Amino acid sequence: MTGPLGALERSLRDGPPDEAGYRPGRLEAPTGVAGEGPIGIVPLERIIAVPSIRRAQSAPAWQYLAAVLVVAVGIAAFGIIGRPSQTGVDGPVSAPPSSISPSPSPSPRASAGPATASIIVPPLTETFLSPRNGFSLQYPAGWTVTPATAGWPPDTYLPYGNPALDTLERAGEARLIVASQPLGAGGTEEAWLSAFFRPYEGGAPCGGDRSTWPRLEIDGVLGYLDAADCFVPLDARISDRDVSFDALVFSGGRVYQFGLDGDVDLAYFKALLATVRLDPSQAID
Repeated sequence: MTGPLGALERSLRDGPPDEAGYRPGRLEAPTGVAGEGPIGIVPLERIIAVPSIRRAQSAPAWQYLAAVLVVAVGIAAFGIIGRPSQTGVDGPVSAPPSSISPSPSPSPRASAGPATASIIVPPLTETFLSPRNGFSLQYPAGWTVTPATAGWPPDTYLPYGNPALDTLERAGEARLIVASQPLGAGGTEEAWLSAFFRPYEGGAPCGGDRSTWPRLEIDGVLGYLDAADCFVPLDARISDRDVSFDALVFSGGRVYQFGLDGDVDLAYFKALLATVRLDPSQAID
């Protein structure tokens, strides 16, 4: 022991004994730190070694991938096996084929969008009387009307915007075009139809064999639906979803061609045709 306590200890130990003959022995200071207590030292608690905790070794990455694949395969198998099926009395029932209404073939649809539900036809409140082509019809309010200013030459295809067309339209909705020409001396319906052609307009010609064309009535005369639900080139469309319909009818030695395209359907076309009045005697060629 060192310090003042050590000197006192040595002096008492090395000095003479007391009256009773007692001589102090060597004083062993307890292990501790200074603090409260009888001798001013706080004993230290015994330190017990704690066993170290071993870190669990991570599994290799390929084991995790394998586990994920096993789970995925199991889920897929359950989905296939557990999927309910419709069955009838004698076994599985397959969906019946949908009925197809008569229409010209082939009939490529416009790529602008899928077929929609029946389109509402606006009220046909306005009347158009063609100054050249010998007919009249009803059309919706708000449409722009561009009367024809030229005749339709024989064996000639009329693109949109041709001056031989009466054009009634509303941008973003629909466009109706009408042309008319005489059959000529000795001309017949059969001869005209045999010479009639439709250009390719960026795809297969729409309409097919005329023997497949459905018949429809225009002002009491039986005509032909020579094209239905057909493709319209992008640079000629009037609306985003643009399909076209076309009809031919013969009356008073003339042929009339009616065409409708836009966001329309066959019912829309027939509603317009139902208002047509043919007057070939008033046509100007």
